[in-house]
Amino acid sequence: MYKNLANTLFLAKEVISMPTCHSTNGVAREMAQKPDTREGTVIICQDQSKGRGQRGNSWEAEAGKNLTFSIILRPRFLRIQEQFFLNMIASLAVREAVFHFLPQSDVKVKWPNDVLTGNRKTAGILIENGINRNAIEYTVVGIGLNVNQVSFTAPRATSLQLESGGSFDQQEVFERLISSLEHYYLKIKSGRLAEVKSEYLQYLFGFRQQRSYLAEYRFDGVIEDVTDTGFLVVSDKRGRNQYDLKEIEFIY
Repeated sequence: MYKNLANTLFLAKEVISMPTCHSTNGVAREMAQKPDTREGTVIICQDQSKGRGQRGNSWEAEAGKNLTFSIILRPRFLRIQEQFFLNMIASLAVREAVFHFLPQSDVKVKWPNDVLTGNRKTAGILIENGINRNAIEYTVVGIGLNVNQVSFTAPRATSLQLESGGSFDQQEVFERLISSLEHYYLKIKSGRLAEVKSEYLQYLFGFRQQRSYLAEYRFDGVIEDVTDTGFLVVSDKRGRNQYDLKEIEFIY
């Protein structure tokens, strides 16, 4: 069972801990549509049977070994065209938490919102927004962070334990991650969007590096930017092009 946090302003003041569920994002979406649901409520599950990642992929997580949870936010201060900043802050928060526990590692954000340790995936994030009359009514931030799992079927998956050689207290990792997320959320709430974007680019995997990609065909290119609306800007011999989530893949 995970505890409500005492050292935050509003995140995780209510933590709903479930032994099993289909998807924490699914539970959180239902709760977020109820007006009396408190912002910052966390739904956390030990065994998630239908966890989802980006591109509709499933999320592999061994029961009881990892953090799989969703947070309900109400970022009505953001314009719809600024909603990708929610991806940025979630990615940066997870990256900061991972780096805190793996200070000797190269921890990066992979567009749009995975977290890599080296070239291996440590965490994935799935953000779902509820839009009402051209405003963001609610946001569900789903996070899957590999903590103590040591065996994966995915070839590029890793965990804090695999990277460090030791196990971790999951409550401690949870508290660090939530505290970091609140820090970044308050940054965008206070209008410090340019500062957040600059930090996102600073830690962006492949930023200003020549790498191989697959779009309509395979090509070598350089990530130049990420637009405020979330498009990846890549330059190659044809010029600069913008790509949406399902339009481009990284080739390692």
